[in-house]
Amino acid sequence: MTPLIVFVAALVVSALVFPAAIGRLARARMGQQIREEGPAAHHAKAGTPTAGGLVFLVVALLFYVVADRSIAGGFVLIALALGGALGFIDDYAAIRGGRNLGLQARYKIVIQLASGALLGVLALRWGLTSQLVPFDGQHAIGGWMILVSALAVAAGSNAFNLTDGSDGLAAGAGAISFGALSLVAVLQHHPGAGLMPAILAGCLCGFLFYNLFPARIFMGDTGSLALGTAMVAAAITTGFLWYLPLLALVFVVETVSVIAQVASFKMTGKRIIRMSPLHNHFIVSGWREMPIALYFWAGSLIAAALALALARPGHTA
Repeated sequence: MTPLIVFVAALVVSALVFPAAIGRLARARMGQQIREEGPAAHHAKAGTPTAGGLVFLVVALLFYVVADRSIAGGFVLIALALGGALGFIDDYAAIRGGRNLGLQARYKIVIQLASGALLGVLALRWGLTSQLVPFDGQHAIGGWMILVSALAVAAGSNAFNLTDGSDGLAAGAGAISFGALSLVAVLQHHPGAGLMPAILAGCLCGFLFYNLFPARIFMGDTGSLALGTAMVAAAITTGFLWYLPLLALVFVVETVSVIAQVASFKMTGKRIIRMSPLHNHFIVSGWREMPIALYFWAGSLIAAALALALARPGHTA
């Protein structure tokens, strides 16, 4: 199958599966817990079924068995499972604890670094270390892949998690990023490596039918940590790892807004924006969530187009 076909198929299957998932998660009392310090408008979302990322895992596994079975696809699927397992534990701990806290941050970062290092070892063993270097062609990273992968997974999974705080925002931006990575694989004449990113892009588009404001389901940490880890893995398999910060610029900006806010408050006692991450600044400023999502999606599209233009994947001098 081609990436376009699996994208459409995954979109349709996901759109059909999520209504049943919403009901099952509601019966299992997997309801979203809302942080007290978050936007006041979010308190009405309490109890909305979460951990919808479980559907991503199931659909991705199904399509891998049916349409993929490649090393590249398996690599991304392993990343998805590693991030999803950590995310589900975090979601479960938060829900059963009655507060939106989950696992302690230091435990999560250690697990994320270890997961990334494991993926780096697999990439090294499976010959997935060749990457497009900005303005210098394609080069193999070699053993450095283990360290680079560990750091990238920790950064990428947390960035996706931070961005997932407004209806439809992370899902739409993620669909664009995964779609761009699938296109990179096609332009590189390795369409097989683009199948799993296309599947995940399709899953996210199907999810958007139920995650747009007012959301009927959230992906939870199960989804955000899984997708953040899988995005890094897809960037590795498509040779686009060094361009990922530009491709996923919206996720980077969201993360930087949190880091800058914390640093400013600790050093000066003042906040640089009303509330971090950046999307919360707009929410507490009175913006509606649908326009916020649309503007952030537009930013993702521009960043993806710029990354593709600069990298020129598949271009031969």
